[in-house]
Amino acid sequence: MFVPRIHRRVVRGIAITILLCLVAAAPVHSGPATLPAGFTDTQLAGSLDQPVALAIVPDAGPAPRILFAEQKTARVGLIVGANVSTVGVVPDVETSGGERGLLGITVDPAFPLRPFLYVHATDTRGGGRVAISRFTLTGDLDHSGAGLLTFEPPSRYDVLADLPDDADFHNGGTVRFGPDGMLYVSLGDDGVRCDAQSPDEPAGKILRVDVSGLPAGPGGPAPFALLTPGGNPYASDPDSSARLVWTLGLRNPFRFHIDAATGALFVADVGENQWEELTRFPAGGLNGGWPWREGPEPFGSCSGQPPAFTEPIAVYDHSEGAVVISAGVYRAPASSAVRFPAAYEGNAFYLDYYTGFMRRLVGSGSIWSPAPPVPGQPNADDWGRGFGAVSDVRALPDGSMIYVRQSVSYAGGTGEVRRIAYPQTAAVPPQDAAALAFATPRPSPSRGAVTFAWTQPVEARVRLAVLDVTGRVVVVLEDGAGLPAGTHERVWDGRGAGGARVHPGLYFARLDVAGDTRAARVVRLD
Repeated sequence: MFVPRIHRRVVRGIAITILLCLVAAAPVHSGPATLPAGFTDTQLAGSLDQPVALAIVPDAGPAPRILFAEQKTARVGLIVGANVSTVGVVPDVETSGGERGLLGITVDPAFPLRPFLYVHATDTRGGGRVAISRFTLTGDLDHSGAGLLTFEPPSRYDVLADLPDDADFHNGGTVRFGPDGMLYVSLGDDGVRCDAQSPDEPAGKILRVDVSGLPAGPGGPAPFALLTPGGNPYASDPDSSARLVWTLGLRNPFRFHIDAATGALFVADVGENQWEELTRFPAGGLNGGWPWREGPEPFGSCSGQPPAFTEPIAVYDHSEGAVVISAGVYRAPASSAVRFPAAYEGNAFYLDYYTGFMRRLVGSGSIWSPAPPVPGQPNADDWGRGFGAVSDVRALPDGSMIYVRQSVSYAGGTGEVRRIAYPQTAAVPPQDAAALAFATPRPSPSRGAVTFAWTQPVEARVRLAVLDVTGRVVVVLEDGAGLPAGTHERVWDGRGAGGARVHPGLYFARLDVAGDTRAARVVRLD
């Protein structure tokens, strides 16, 4: 299982002294977490073997299809309703050491047209490396039946195969697609602090990779030239690996999330001596400061001058916990019987793996602060308790939140996937039922026109724009006109403001009605 530790390291080739974790007791909580009033926590699957990561199949079937990865068995499992099945086992996974194994999974956002599963795993082939690989999913791709999926090991395509893994810790572990259609990959510093500051060393970075041009079928590793997207901050660097770097200066970004509405990265960077930190990176080329900084304080040094770095939006010291885990930015669907209240829109969540608190932030841009307590919170600081051994959190399309617990007291076969929801009842204020509703764009994916529809509860000025991941406006479809209460539609023809067709990939529509904002994802195909 993922057993994060706190290490004191010097340069490669010199002995590494491992510090004991400041929280020596293993998590013992089982069952539902303690949550604010009105929220429920139910088990979706239990008796799992060290599950570590989650992914959602992006389709519109009768029930969400949830994938989970088991760290040491390298099994990928599937939850559809009450059914739990095996999708496949990732081959050649190195499992020695507490932090190695199958660490991350994600599904291509253009599924089922691109029926690919991407994995982040430490690898036995060649020794001392992390591999980012793609497998082809087969089975009930269109979810017309039971929804079962499988992959075969021979379908493997290695996207990146020589990422550093000389130490058995600080491997990163997240793979996620952004709203720009790019694949983002987190890597730890691999025990060499100053590598995190060197653009031509992949360690201590988040990479941004274009997988859209890779050939179907097995093969790889892919040439870097095929993987390098436009817009990466080091895209013109003479070193080909530097061209993939998006964010640098990180110690061990085991879990990060991407805000679907803005493309900003929310990165949980596991600390060393004292501080755990969550940082929002709104664009590429930004620096988390490690090892010059740990949390809010100076820490070490490397050659040259300290870089400009991005301040974390939340920190806590090791008297409160030991391993920070990002839990994502909450974005509600247009309508759902279990979505969180409107006050949660755009909130950022994070938790601690050992002490099991979950906390909530409100903010905008670089200014974030703890959210005001709500009725039923376990205490003024913690939105929830009981999240010990939780290693990943994802949002379902219905607005509920799922999380994976690796184990209870590190006992085998005690891992589980659980779901947090907010069932709407008669106690919900009437205005919530009449809230702004932004429907799922249709069709998406699309090669032609896309229709956006929304229902607004009051007469108000409306702005509707299509944006790319950087926040750049591609086209404005409604610009401040006053519209009456009711349902409205606008059609996007797939062209920018200048009339040229946009490139294939992911875009998002942002709707603002009297200051109430909603966002929706749109996939454009060739």
